[in-house]
Amino acid sequence: MNKKWLRVWIWMMVFAIVIPFQTIHAVNVKGSTYQSVSLFVNGKFQITQQYTQFVNNNKLYIPIKIMDRIPGITIQYGSPLTITGNKGSITVNDSNSFAYAGVTYVMYKSLLAITDLDGKYASSAQVLFLWSDDEGKRASSEILTNISQLPANFGYFVGEKIYPFYYPGTYWITDIRYASSSLYITIQNKSGDTYEFNSPVSDLDFLLDSELTSFNQNWHGKYVWFDNRAYNGSGLNHLEKLTFIAVQVNDQNDAFVTLQKSNGKQVGIKLNRQYDVGMMLSDILWSKNPRTLYNWSNSVWTAISKNKLLNNMTREQVILSWGEPSDKNTYQSSSLTYEQWIYSSAYLYFWNGRLNSAQSR
Repeated sequence: MNKKWLRVWIWMMVFAIVIPFQTIHAVNVKGSTYQSVSLFVNGKFQITQQYTQFVNNNKLYIPIKIMDRIPGITIQYGSPLTITGNKGSITVNDSNSFAYAGVTYVMYKSLLAITDLDGKYASSAQVLFLWSDDEGKRASSEILTNISQLPANFGYFVGEKIYPFYYPGTYWITDIRYASSSLYITIQNKSGDTYEFNSPVSDLDFLLDSELTSFNQNWHGKYVWFDNRAYNGSGLNHLEKLTFIAVQVNDQNDAFVTLQKSNGKQVGIKLNRQYDVGMMLSDILWSKNPRTLYNWSNSVWTAISKNKLLNNMTREQVILSWGEPSDKNTYQSSSLTYEQWIYSSAYLYFWNGRLNSAQSR
């Protein structure tokens, strides 16, 4: 297995913290499950601190604090708390609401009963669309249609907080269209600025905040082993054992990982841009000590830890020490496979899969 993909597999299997495309924010209160849902009102995405909640996979609840964004609803604060629409009123009580972390949530169906609102929950995107008029329905239907035409699981991007690589700052995805193996993504920031860009399905141009949050929650304080082959001059030794502190983004949406040495000193490493945080980290970190994955001698591991070579090393051992060559030439006879590996500073020669000699360039 290719070394990089082995590391990706290890990150995924050891911690199992990233599901395809979106991390679900869920809590458990008194035996119930609560799943965050993004909200669109009349086709416009609502950037809020409190999210609509899908409770026990069967009921939607909307937080009181964002109801002033929904047309046709008036709230009378007091005891009891009353919500009024053009078709009547409801008193907020245990049968139509719940409270969590100081926030009161009211059942979505109770709001529909007292207003002219209509809506649709898009389960493939975990988004609730509400509309109060024909124009709002049209705008909502357009986004819903786009979601229905997306490849599997890509609907989860709608409503997600992201860090685009080419638009500095924090944005939310408000719409996605799919055409010709590309995603046409509309994003919006807190100031209401919107942009559209296209991104190949296989090589997305943004970092998901939910994935970043998950990694920081699950990795903080855990040991990792640094791979210095692509980061010479970092001040860290090859396969040095470190403590993972955090992954963060700067104002330009460049991602950095902070690592702590055994002496307590922290080191920041800029990551190569990739949509998936795990892929970013797999360039430079192992989530398990490589020595436990390969039963090699101490002399081989000592050489690898110093980015050095030994005669009779296998291809895997050479790659783990020096990285992949820039080019290879292979010659085959009836009894011998002869290979030349080309690096910037040397030629390496293998006989039947074992390092035989090296020559400086």
